[in-house]
Amino acid sequence: MESKLLNKIVLSIGFFFSISVFSQMKMTDIDGNKFSVNLETEKSDLIKILDDTNYSVYYILDRRALDFKKGLSTVTLVNLIFFSKKYNKGILAIFEQGVVHRKKNIYDINIIINYFKKNMFISSMAILDKDFNYEFFMKYYYMSPPPPKGGDYNSWITIQDTKNYCNVTNFDIKGNAIDENIDDILSNISSVPKNNTSKKCEPIIYDIDIRDFFPKKIVK
Repeated sequence: MESKLLNKIVLSIGFFFSISVFSQMKMTDIDGNKFSVNLETEKSDLIKILDDTNYSVYYILDRRALDFKKGLSTVTLVNLIFFSKKYNKGILAIFEQGVVHRKKNIYDINIIINYFKKNMFISSMAILDKDFNYEFFMKYYYMSPPPPKGGDYNSWITIQDTKNYCNVTNFDIKGNAIDENIDDILSNISSVPKNNTSKKCEPIIYDIDIRDFFPKKIVK
């Protein structure tokens, strides 16, 4: 009787942690996530690799990146979407993936959130609406203070309206953008001004980044 009760308590604790672990999600939480993709049976290029009551994480499948011989492995770029159900919006970020071509059509994927100190692998990101259309550009910056002060960095995130580059907001963060809570980042959208066209403004993300790293269209 005591053994059965103990097992129930252990199961209850396990269930509690499983549903509460992503009550506040960060990009780093997906580091080391492993799964397999079967190119023959997988018809969609948008694969949900994590889902709970608060967040979903989507893997954007680039079939061209998996075009190599069986038994080999590679490291390449990958687009991930961290979707908040509270704000009904997602953050598109670019990281790395380790890929092993294990069988004929099966590839083993390992997500790598690779960063050094204050730097992200690629600091250009985007905020997507509920239908995964590009709504805002987002970029993470960090800068060391001028001498003689050293060691401390100023870190901030800039969010910009993709339709009007003059509509911009900046907010400071303490560390790396990938260590920030997803909802805390998205909460700053309300501070982006609207219809600010008083001057000519430029996008915060270079065209080459958009062309080389961002999917042209995301089919949900």
